[in-house]
Amino acid sequence: MFIYTSPSMGGATFSAAYQNDGGGATVEESYTDFAIAISPEAVEGLTVGYASSDNQVGVAIDSSETTMYAKYAVGSFTIGVQSSDLDHTTANSDMESFAYGITYAVNDDLSIGYSHHELETELTTDEDQESTGISASYTMGGMTIAGASNETDNIAGTSTRDTEGYEFTLSFAF
Repeated sequence: MFIYTSPSMGGATFSAAYQNDGGGATVEESYTDFAIAISPEAVEGLTVGYASSDNQVGVAIDSSETTMYAKYAVGSFTIGVQSSDLDHTTANSDMESFAYGITYAVNDDLSIGYSHHELETELTTDEDQESTGISASYTMGGMTIAGASNETDNIAGTSTRDTEGYEFTLSFAF
């Protein structure tokens, strides 16, 4: 396996990886991927990135994945968006994903956030999976109390599979 990560050049870093199948006659598994992330010095708080991967996951089974994202932090807000695509040689295995989120630091102690994610598959009989979430956290000294409420509709593309979840945590740092 070969992995390379460049030093930051003007706020940009590049990474690449390669693994061959090891020469096995019955095992064909290899991948090549690369990514670039840019945090331009002229635009404080902005980070954009792109990554691509080509995989041979079996005999005559290939997949190709790409993702791109942008994140911008300005003042008390942080906003992020990501789009991903998976192309697979297996029938009905392609997927497209789009997500975004926003957080707001009300003050040094209280933050709130909202996120949304949509997953579209290639199946003609399915519904798009959609997830939303809202969260908040409050920190006082070494104590943090946090909570989140999340829901997902059409899990795995099935219109009758919906779920909701809630989480509350209390943590202490000594």
